[in-house]
Amino acid sequence: MSSVNWKKIYIWFFISFILFSTIYCGVSRVNLLFHVALSLFLLSFIFSPVVRENVLSDRQYLPAMLLVALFAIYYSLSNLWADHSHLESSLTHSFYLLVLMALYRQAELAGYKKVVIAAAWLGTIALAILTLIYVDKTKIFTQRLSNAFPWAPDNVIDLGGYMALGILFSTLLVREMKTFWVLLPVPLLLLCLILTQSRGPMLALVLAGVMVYLLRPNLNLKFLLGLILLLVVVAATLYFSGFLDRFLQRIESSYQQSFIRFGIWQHAFEVSLEKPFFGWGFDKELTFINSINQPVTTTHSLYFSALLKGGFVGFTLFMAMIGFSLWQCKKHLAANHKAEIAILLFALIFYSTQGMFIISNPREYWVLFWLPLIIALSVPPKRQEQ
Repeated sequence: MSSVNWKKIYIWFFISFILFSTIYCGVSRVNLLFHVALSLFLLSFIFSPVVRENVLSDRQYLPAMLLVALFAIYYSLSNLWADHSHLESSLTHSFYLLVLMALYRQAELAGYKKVVIAAAWLGTIALAILTLIYVDKTKIFTQRLSNAFPWAPDNVIDLGGYMALGILFSTLLVREMKTFWVLLPVPLLLLCLILTQSRGPMLALVLAGVMVYLLRPNLNLKFLLGLILLLVVVAATLYFSGFLDRFLQRIESSYQQSFIRFGIWQHAFEVSLEKPFFGWGFDKELTFINSINQPVTTTHSLYFSALLKGGFVGFTLFMAMIGFSLWQCKKHLAANHKAEIAILLFALIFYSTQGMFIISNPREYWVLFWLPLIIALSVPPKRQEQ
């Protein structure tokens, strides 16, 4: 079998993994699809000079892989000075992330980018439908879509993040597929996002959209009218369902709770200063009682978590990886790929108030952080590989 055929096989296994891992979060049988894609890719890399040349000669992408590798390996090695070492599993997960990057890039070079994005997009739509099917309808306005579809992300904030990403994927596919029909599921995704009553993903979605628009303002009257119509329909639905008051109360409550997080972040920073250079190690968690007497173990911010676990050395590597992804956005903007920039900004804003760490087996972090980061790092190729 030729290297081209092998490449198509592992790319389609990768696409299948993206689809089903978006629907079934952290399910080991779904992860088998990734391991098959990984194995076929490694075999092709070892035995096919063409595949090996495609990977090693990609000077646009190799610096990104190097920065991610430095970040992931450093934090994996931080197990050596952690209280409990999980060095082997951390290094394995770091390797998985690098293969994830390589698989996405090979898919894009082979012309499958829109298929990969469409798989993730379809996954969010399927997850939204399944969540609405499984949720207790008598508590749909109070339960925040929790305890619904059993394989959804455990945290409804992450579930809201999936819905917001699905909306952004829709905007990307409008450009890739040259049709507005892909916007039809947006009301469904927006409805589920609102029902989670999660301020973080909604705020991240709005801020990412506004920031990208300000980069290159281009008023599309049809799009503006469609957006206004959508917001009117959503507002009317919330009002006549009696959910609007509860939703506004939830937003107000979330605003008040944001001040509690400032106390958590202050404590996390103070603990970080006790071991400022190399951090506390990979497994470090907080032991903290917040201002309303709740025990807290997570930093509620990926950025403070990076500082806590890896110190200033690790935090510098983390920010170098983030900074390079933002630098690559210049190339996306030059190609008028604004949706990719919005997807990255959403992830960076979302995780400023969410998460503990991102090196793990395939879980929600892969969808909410790594996929957006990789999309941004993989700039439009100068020439299309076949």
